[in-house]
Amino acid sequence: MNPNTHSIRPSDGVAALTMAVQQLATQNLDGLSDAVRAERVLQLRRLLDRREGHWLNELAAVDARSAAGAEEDVQAGSTAGWLRGRLRMGAAAASHAVRTARACSPAPSPEPVRP
Repeated sequence: MNPNTHSIRPSDGVAALTMAVQQLATQNLDGLSDAVRAERVLQLRRLLDRREGHWLNELAAVDARSAAGAEEDVQAGSTAGWLRGRLRMGAAAASHAVRTARACSPAPSPEPVRP
């Protein structure tokens, strides 16, 4: 990809989320009570579930636009194949993610899921 004609930067929301996750990872939790730590575990799970929903929505949009591979200025053969290559997902996990994204999205499916 030509860096002079393409600029891929995380959106402000993704950049802020990245920073927040980095801050969480560096926190010293030793001084927290058991109750606070247990509550954090519950809150983090809820946040992960919401983040997963957002990821599935965005995955469905990428799939519907046949945009898998666009970050490298290529056309991927399939969205599931792209996930396998870029995220090192297993075939079953990648296919399941694409099927779930399509099922949760009102966007039409452009292609069958190929493992």
